[in-house]
Amino acid sequence: MAETTNKDIYQELKSRVINGKYNIKMRLPTEEALIAEFNVSRYAIRKAIKQLSDEGLVYSVKGKGVVVLEHTPQTQEINLSLKEIDSLHALNNSEDINRTTIIADFQQIIVDEKLSHKTSFAVGIPVYAIKRVRRINNKNAVLDLNYFNAQIVPDITSEIAKGSIYSYIKNTLQMKIAVVKRQLRIEHAEQVDYEHLNLGINNCVGNMISFAFNDDGKQFEYTESHFIPDNFIFNQIIKF
Repeated sequence: MAETTNKDIYQELKSRVINGKYNIKMRLPTEEALIAEFNVSRYAIRKAIKQLSDEGLVYSVKGKGVVVLEHTPQTQEINLSLKEIDSLHALNNSEDINRTTIIADFQQIIVDEKLSHKTSFAVGIPVYAIKRVRRINNKNAVLDLNYFNAQIVPDITSEIAKGSIYSYIKNTLQMKIAVVKRQLRIEHAEQVDYEHLNLGINNCVGNMISFAFNDDGKQFEYTESHFIPDNFIFNQIIKF
């Protein structure tokens, strides 16, 4: 018999929640019942439930268990998560979404005063300056303008950039990513956006600006992710 993984549990519970299996009681079964059903540890069940909670599908209430939140197609209408734009994860995990990354420009440059003012990197340090176009279902939908400190994140290649630079940082360099500060803006489209994005009638772009720091407190990344505004929804789940 195949081993049940955390992903299997999460996907099965998510399917049940979305398809209304728990609608009558509006609660998940107890941890003990789920442990017995899936024949896994309490940790595995709690990890799956945390994933559901992070997506706003359930909420743990002391004395009541895990409550299933009411949801409609509108509350679940998420096209692309900007939470992890580097790895381009679709929150709805749809197998129908075709994703490709195109490296439009890749070079190592030295930070000058203008770039320092923009990125907060010190003047004179070497950085990788990378332009990555994210194609979603054959449409140029996201333009990443990445700057990585080459002293902290060395030896980035075009092949690495085409995949996930964060995976390279965590798995190959064994560096801990501690904090990512992000700011979302709506801005007028610039020439670079018209050149690389399928903007259609849009004359503006969403811009997710990211400053990333390792566990030594050192900034290793500045990124602007420009995206077509009518194709993306930014979601934030606030818990009290």
